[in-house]
Amino acid sequence: MPYGYSSYLKEQGYKDTTIDEHVRQLEYFFIFLDGLYKRQKELYEIVPGDIKQYIKYKKSRDLKISTINKIIAIIRRFFDYAWTIDKVAVDPAQKIRYEAITKEDNEPVDYRTLLELKQTVNQDIETPMKRKIIFMLAMAGLRPDEFNITWNEVIIDKQLIRLFINKTGHERVINISGTDAEVFRQFSENQQSLYVLNSKSRDGLEKPLERMTISLNLRKISEKSNLETLTTNSIRRAYGDYLLETETYESAAEMLGIDKLSLMKLLSSS
Repeated sequence: MPYGYSSYLKEQGYKDTTIDEHVRQLEYFFIFLDGLYKRQKELYEIVPGDIKQYIKYKKSRDLKISTINKIIAIIRRFFDYAWTIDKVAVDPAQKIRYEAITKEDNEPVDYRTLLELKQTVNQDIETPMKRKIIFMLAMAGLRPDEFNITWNEVIIDKQLIRLFINKTGHERVINISGTDAEVFRQFSENQQSLYVLNSKSRDGLEKPLERMTISLNLRKISEKSNLETLTTNSIRRAYGDYLLETETYESAAEMLGIDKLSLMKLLSSS
């Protein structure tokens, strides 16, 4: 892939299969533009309308909404990179919105789309830090009752942050690295609370983060991204599917803090 994009994705921790998919989808996009304009457009010549035309074409092929959103996520990620290395002065994909997934579509959310969304959320200066951390932990597969992490259960090293999830019978460690670690480290500065994420009681006392607060923040992210409302359960289900591409059922279940049977039930739920 030109401009060192494949190498960049590898440095960001993307798997080879994911990198191959990014490259393939971007090649399809550029081939479409070549045919549309009868020449090769330079990156800086590509405008939002070009991307919208391509998405319209893809939708005409009766692709699933989740597949369309995956393509949008890949294009957005590439142009964000192109903007970072000064190959484009303006990111033409920045305001391309995801297609809405409704209950009638009955399509599960795709974890790769959510990974791209997490990158966007991390970089969005308008998104509150607390919301970024809630989404980050949900993406790590945490259930609502596992958000009650205290700062004593967090180890912040130079390049890696480890969260110890102490759920009886299913203890595990969540490793946070890369951009996520940078965001988490920034969030941790000058924190004097007991819990990493907390709520306040009516008398102003600190207590573990409420389920309603988690749901509200995930809904805000969903609305801004034009996605069907995300929940910790829908994210865990997507994460489970994603893990099983490279992990055994036993290993994936352990990473989600459940047993094999519970994982099978999670993936079969609607």
